[in-house]
Amino acid sequence: MARLSESARVPAPPETAWRTAADLSRLGEWMTMHEAWRGEVPSELTTGTELTSVVAVKGMRNRITWHITSYDPPHGLTLKGDGVGGTSVSLALSITPDGGGSRVGFDVEFGGKLVFGPVGMTVKRALKGDVNASVANLAALLR
Repeated sequence: MARLSESARVPAPPETAWRTAADLSRLGEWMTMHEAWRGEVPSELTTGTELTSVVAVKGMRNRITWHITSYDPPHGLTLKGDGVGGTSVSLALSITPDGGGSRVGFDVEFGGKLVFGPVGMTVKRALKGDVNASVANLAALLR
């Protein structure tokens, strides 16, 4: 399993950071791995909400069925998903006060056949770049 964590300090207060980061209809504006939602994104999210998206890492696309496993506005949310070929993904977003702004954290776990063997090392490197870019993109939206 590939596990990565990244965070960034942003000048926005937690409530403002939450409104942008937890608005899943805007996920494509900052998360580089997110290609598209399949179906409508509910306007109201809760623990147990199910969504389907296409995720791409290093050009490899996979349809993921997500479940929101924790939802705690404005502090964090966790999505866990399963995709084709035994792929599993967990995305955890955390937002904590940091001075006059916030610290936005992003933890990703990627599992399944894709993260083992020679291809796995390539996927892990690409995933690290995607996570770093996604956090930087979100921070830029919140500046």
